[in-house]
Amino acid sequence: MFIALKIKAKSVYHGYDEKRELIVEPVASADFVEKLIKIDRILSFTEDYVFIECPHDTVQTWEYEGSLADIKAKLASIRALV
Repeated sequence: MFIALKIKAKSVYHGYDEKRELIVEPVASADFVEKLIKIDRILSFTEDYVFIECPHDTVQTWEYEGSLADIKAKLASIRALV
């Protein structure tokens, strides 16, 4: 299953360094782009961001257009929201 969202990349999380501090790489992204996202890759949504599981043991945060209520409605429409 997929969900269509307009997103722009915000950050990439690469894990932790030797001091156990989070390694975060900001991503410069000017415009929103529409993307089809495999539901299985989504870790969570907040009011501002979607957290996506990515290759090489990384996690990305993306801003999305709309509200969390919009996301819930989309997920409910495909029976992906409990």
